[in-house]
Amino acid sequence: MPAYSTELPIRPDLNDAHEELAKRWASTGLWWSGAERLAIVEQVRAARDAEPLAPWESPSEFEGLVSGENILPTAAVDAIWRITNHPGTLTAEWHASIVGRGLNPEAYAELVGVVAQANAVDRFADALNLERVSLPEPSRIEPARSPDPSVQVTSHWVPTAQIKGPNVVKALSAVPFENESMQLLSSVQYVGLGDLLSDLVSDQNSLSRMQVEVIAARTSKLNECFY
Repeated sequence: MPAYSTELPIRPDLNDAHEELAKRWASTGLWWSGAERLAIVEQVRAARDAEPLAPWESPSEFEGLVSGENILPTAAVDAIWRITNHPGTLTAEWHASIVGRGLNPEAYAELVGVVAQANAVDRFADALNLERVSLPEPSRIEPARSPDPSVQVTSHWVPTAQIKGPNVVKALSAVPFENESMQLLSSVQYVGLGDLLSDLVSDQNSLSRMQVEVIAARTSKLNECFY
């Protein structure tokens, strides 16, 4: 079943990628179960649809703002809302406060991956006035939740694998499944990560690479991206 039912000329590879991502959200992660990962996506949507909060305000501070059926830790919900609506305001101190409330650093990295993917996919649908991608039934397999001693905090706030490459590739390397999802999304909404620096001239579908980079740079500026 396609991710979107519309007469708009959405590229098949984009449609397929968004459908695949929804399936991946429902899969068991390293730290979060399929049901919890889908709950992360639901909280992204709740944060997007709610009346805006100031960056220093957390949804857990307001009675009734978070559904009573929520299955995620309060720290996770607060992190999801802040990352979704105020990504440019994140600081090392804020990250330390979230982890300090009991959220495992590797679990935080997995959460960030799912939150970023859900925002990218849902904002695409919202921009075109489409129904957001429907969420499948979650996997019933429990996650291992086993810390990987080989991942360490080096140049990031989060632990990363000891690999070479740009920070954008290393950032989620402690959770390889989310790195794969990021590459899947990048290949259809931006450029394949393998071509990021090696191919600066090839067209990307209907846009030239220069046009793509102008849009990417402007988007990054509006999102207050560090880079």
